[in-house]
Amino acid sequence: MPSRHWSGSALLSAGFGAFRGTVGDNALHAHYAHQLVIALNGEIGVALPTGPLRAPGIAIPAGLPHCVCAEEALLIYLDPLTPEGAALFEPRAGAALPLAAQLCGELLSAADAGRPLRGALRDAFGLSRAAPPDARMAVVADALRAGVNTGGVSRLRLAELANLSPSRFSHWFVEQTGLPLRSYRKWLRLELALHRLAHGHNLTDAAHAAGFADSAHLSRTFREMFGLNPAALLQGIVLDSSFVQAA
Repeated sequence: MPSRHWSGSALLSAGFGAFRGTVGDNALHAHYAHQLVIALNGEIGVALPTGPLRAPGIAIPAGLPHCVCAEEALLIYLDPLTPEGAALFEPRAGAALPLAAQLCGELLSAADAGRPLRGALRDAFGLSRAAPPDARMAVVADALRAGVNTGGVSRLRLAELANLSPSRFSHWFVEQTGLPLRSYRKWLRLELALHRLAHGHNLTDAAHAAGFADSAHLSRTFREMFGLNPAALLQGIVLDSSFVQAA
């Protein structure tokens, strides 16, 4: 059987990833993120250790081995520590679940219209919309990005930039981003590496620019998060497309 290549549009931001288009080859895998798999037309299939599951949309908890069997789909990746991820599954959930048809329709409509997918998920789960970002968060985010390939900026320095005590900073950071600092750093590094790759840099350059030890470290982390090799994924992917907003 000829290999199938990934092609479509993708977006990655802290705690959140989305892809819409043609689903390429993907072997049985498990990763850190919760995943929503929604067919663009009809139903989608997911191979699971317990057998195949077919539905218009399927939610797959983090850590569950699976393989997506579909031609075209909307895929959403959620960090389990985000409010949306926590609302989707209980901790240590072990089973995939069919998604309600209404939720599938709302997410597809949001993607088609370029409306924020995370906002649609918050509405569906009864979560409050994210508060407007504190002006101090822009300073902290800039420092995190600037230090991503130099070992990172310390929590103490970030707290100083926000004019907060270290203990208060940790709570404040979760309030602002929905993620603990350690998880935010991981998503930020992946995001920066993917943007490097999308702009023509090779895997080694992208890995070093984003603070990974080498290309193998980047590839391993990306597969752990999404179950895919970053270089192969980006061959046919338009990154950061306007098809959907993250926030």
